[in-house]
Amino acid sequence: MAVAAEKKKILVRAPNWIGDAVMCLPAVEALKALYPESSITVLTRPSALPVFMHNPDVDSLMEYRSGDSHGGVKGKIALAGEIRRMGFDMAVLFQNAFDAAFVSFMAGIPERVGYARDLRTRLLTRPIKVTSENAGGHQIFYYLNIVRELGGAAAMGPAPPAPRIYTSPEERAWSGKFLEDNGLGDSLLVGAAPGASYGPAKRWPPESFASVLNMLAGDFGAVPVIFGGRDDVEPCTDVARALDARHLNLAGSVSLRQFIALLSEMALFVTNDSGPMHLAAAAGVPTVAVFGSTAPGATGPVGPAAAVVRKPIECSPCFERECRYGHYRCLTSVPVEDVYSAAAGFLGRRAGAGGGP
Repeated sequence: MAVAAEKKKILVRAPNWIGDAVMCLPAVEALKALYPESSITVLTRPSALPVFMHNPDVDSLMEYRSGDSHGGVKGKIALAGEIRRMGFDMAVLFQNAFDAAFVSFMAGIPERVGYARDLRTRLLTRPIKVTSENAGGHQIFYYLNIVRELGGAAAMGPAPPAPRIYTSPEERAWSGKFLEDNGLGDSLLVGAAPGASYGPAKRWPPESFASVLNMLAGDFGAVPVIFGGRDDVEPCTDVARALDARHLNLAGSVSLRQFIALLSEMALFVTNDSGPMHLAAAAGVPTVAVFGSTAPGATGPVGPAAAVVRKPIECSPCFERECRYGHYRCLTSVPVEDVYSAAAGFLGRRAGAGGGP
């Protein structure tokens, strides 16, 4: 592949949100397959950068510190200077913002590829038109289409390829020891993520989460493990308080990489539409996701065992952070029994395969 040999160094501007970063992983994989001799550096905010750690398609990572040294126009110019000194041949912009194109332009990267949106067309050497075809399906396809425009063999349907997340031997050893130290080494563990940083229109009520977890504990002997970032402490605490079963609440107390390592120890994951949902599915953990204001066809979990539970109503999906009508019926109308049924189905199949509680 003569063209690939010319692309020595590629800068990938990845999305800033964890879930979006996970959904662009198949595109990163396809990009590496297109240019197998190239080195790929991923640039994104520190909060999303751990998604790309230990990924065999990624050679190096670079922090975009928008709230610090890379903030404002001067910060963007400083970042462009850092990138210029690294001598990239191509920038592939999975992130949509104007400043992604501005920085790569100011860095003098010869080839700059991304969607022609947010007033950045003139800053790109290969602007890609946004159409109903490439923007109307799953977000994974939206990112993959950029690689396809470059000539890559990106599968565009019918089902999106599953992202893959990677852990190191050291991380796997840590997770095993962590659970042993907490007396959970031999337990059937069910992870739960009741938070969602996007807003309350994505958060199934904590009491509903607790009801499902209590039922799984009673019927399968499962031990709930509650996960969330620092912003999720309140809903996670509300779930923990409503649990009758033995549980472990790790909200705000483990890093993102530690969470990823612990995912492999979960027999099941129950979650809202969130970054943890995408990470759990990418880790191959059976995942049950509750959807409210968003559309599973666009951002649903993709993996070998993923199920979505939702109750469509006339105003959903609205994609709003908060319910404009104040009722949140798209969430409150999702029955506990439906979520439990999907979760129990996964655990039942696990037990039938010889990995029972």
